[in-house]
Amino acid sequence: MSDAMSDFRSLRYRSDFTTAAKLRRFAWEVVWLLAFRPTPRWALHGWRRFLLRSFGAQVGAGCRIAPTCRVWAPWNLAMGEFSALGDGVDCYSMDRITIGSKVTVSQRSFLCTGSHDTRSLSRPLVTGPIVIEDHVWIAAESFVHSNAVIREGAVIGARSVVFKDMPAWSVCAGNPCRKIKDRVLRDGHV
Repeated sequence: MSDAMSDFRSLRYRSDFTTAAKLRRFAWEVVWLLAFRPTPRWALHGWRRFLLRSFGAQVGAGCRIAPTCRVWAPWNLAMGEFSALGDGVDCYSMDRITIGSKVTVSQRSFLCTGSHDTRSLSRPLVTGPIVIEDHVWIAAESFVHSNAVIREGAVIGARSVVFKDMPAWSVCAGNPCRKIKDRVLRDGHV
């Protein structure tokens, strides 16, 4: 074997996941496929909350989680009360995802806590948490990267790409996402 080929093999991607972690993920995938995903969208919200809690998620009362929502590792998910994860939302929870109360994450949004270090050809895994505070709305098909904090009351516009913290009570949008204006509530609408 040539030295170049030997060097190439030494730089291939490596996984730091233990066998126990892989088995836990496999068990969740089976439960998601057979007991979570087939449920009707308009019913069995309590059943889906129960399944997530059974795998270590902290899910508050009244949360609505669509059956097509993917949660990579429920034990890394915490949700406050009356929050919603819409159709096709992907919670790539390799690290902690904390979602406050009365938060909506709209359809096909991607909350991504894992990536790879591009400074190495072996691409080691790097992770970081995501925090979404109370009263946030993340509109359709948005992407939120690790280590981002979306402050209370912020609105993230559709298809936005969030790489850094977003300010409280603001409307933010774009790629990269940035504040567009203040979010001002009408009197009597709380």
